[in-house]
Amino acid sequence: MTSAKKIYLAVAGGLVAAGVVLAGIGFIASGFDPAVFTTQVDTRCSTIVLGGVEVDEHESIPFISQLANLGEIDTSGITASESPAAPEAPTAP
Repeated sequence: MTSAKKIYLAVAGGLVAAGVVLAGIGFIASGFDPAVFTTQVDTRCSTIVLGGVEVDEHESIPFISQLANLGEIDTSGITASESPAAPEAPTAP
């Protein structure tokens, strides 16, 4: 195994371990409440729920607030009548 690959795997493993440790610390700090692992971003009504609690001012949360402000994609203007007609099939000889 090359040294670059070893370094890559060591860094990736360290980041995974750090993530697991931080999740465990959050779980312990919450009083062993499994609701800390629930996150919901509802783009239809621009609400964010973190740990079972709706966030009042989600504009102050970077990146997550951008997801809430995306909204829905409006496809009501696209109808089948606007599509071109299908070509006629050739007749059999």
